[in-house]
Amino acid sequence: MIVAMTTGDEGHTASPARTCAGCRGVDAKAGLLRFVVAPVPPFLVPDVADKLGGRGVSVHPTRKCLEAAVRRGGFAKVLKRAVPFTTDELAQLAADQYTRRAESFLVAARRANAIALGTDAVRDALRAGKVLALVVAADAAGRREELEEAAARLGRRCVVLGTKASLGQLFGRDEIGVAAVLDSGIASALTRAAERAQALLEAE
Repeated sequence: MIVAMTTGDEGHTASPARTCAGCRGVDAKAGLLRFVVAPVPPFLVPDVADKLGGRGVSVHPTRKCLEAAVRRGGFAKVLKRAVPFTTDELAQLAADQYTRRAESFLVAARRANAIALGTDAVRDALRAGKVLALVVAADAAGRREELEEAAARLGRRCVVLGTKASLGQLFGRDEIGVAAVLDSGIASALTRAAERAQALLEAE
C-alpha cells in the first residue's frame, strides 16, 4: 500500500509512504526495507539500495516487523505462494546486504580521504574534533572502550561492523580494529546501514 504524506495545510506531497507488512504502520519509504519479488529462486530479494523494480513488500528493517510479516502472511500475500524462507533466513539476507553497503561507504570514505584508520589515527581525529562516526570491529579489544567513550562525549555515533580481519581486508591490511569517518554524509549513510543490519539480527 502506498499513500502520500503531506505537509500541513499546504497539501504539498512531502514524500511517498508505505505500509509495513509486519506492524501495519505507515512510514516514509526511506524508513522501510523493501523485498522485491523475483521470478526465480530465491523469489524474494532484499533491496537495501532501493534500486530494483517490480512488485515488492515493505517492512521496517527490524527483526520484530520481519517476523510479523512472515507470521501474518504479508510476504505470502504478495508472492501468492508460501514464503520459501524463515525469518532467520530473510533477516540474514538483508543484514548481509546492509553490511556490504556499510563496508562500501567505508571504502568511499577512504577514496575521499575522509577516514582515520587504527587506534592512534582515530584518537588524533577525536582530539581534533573531526570524527563524525566511529566504527569498531566486533572482536576489537584494547582501547576500544576509551575511543567509544570519547566519541560518545562528542555526540558521535559508534557502530559495530565486521571483524578486525574483514575491516582490514577492505584497506589491504591484516587487521583493523577501529576506524573513524570524517565526512558527514558518508558517516550518516554508513551508520544507518550498520544499525539496520544489527537491528535485523537482534531478537527483541
